[in-house]
Amino acid sequence: MGVKELTRNYNEAKSTIKYLEKRYGKFYNLTNDGQKELQKSIILDHNKVDLNRMLRRIKGGIEVAKDTQAINVLPYNFLLVMIASLGSAGVAMLTGRMLFLNSVFNKYLDSKEVSKTEASDILNAIDFGSIIQIGVLAVSLPFFIIFIVWGFHSKSLTKDVDKSYTIKIFLEECLEDYNKVTQQVIPAKQN
Repeated sequence: MGVKELTRNYNEAKSTIKYLEKRYGKFYNLTNDGQKELQKSIILDHNKVDLNRMLRRIKGGIEVAKDTQAINVLPYNFLLVMIASLGSAGVAMLTGRMLFLNSVFNKYLDSKEVSKTEASDILNAIDFGSIIQIGVLAVSLPFFIIFIVWGFHSKSLTKDVDKSYTIKIFLEECLEDYNKVTQQVIPAKQN
């Protein structure tokens, strides 16, 4: 296994974005002068056919990213539905427990004479706080974990799309200024 060498020929590159970034560096956060110099370098290093091919590949990548955007969000939608179902099941279990306790207390209270303090002691002995805490934790913890994972995932996806849009605009500007730059360089070479 050898070290991958930087290809100087666009026809040997597998990815347009990686080729341009490895050969010319970052395209974003450049000053206007830096963009003009980079644009001039790209124009002088490539012919119009290569620039058009690069632009088409970048546009294709953007279209694929747009088309697959709904698919990337689909697993998170499914998991959120599952969390909502879990929450509904938890509420149903709590309601069932309350109905059961109600029926037990009705039978118990009907069969015996119970004073108010005894009834109060019985109700205080049953702790619903821990059950509610577990239910809230069981619903909220997966939700927050999914939300954090989704945030990182979507940030990485949008970063790639943003980079593609930046390079797309840059290549379009290169094609617009191609004739101007090449005409300026040809007379300079003749002198």
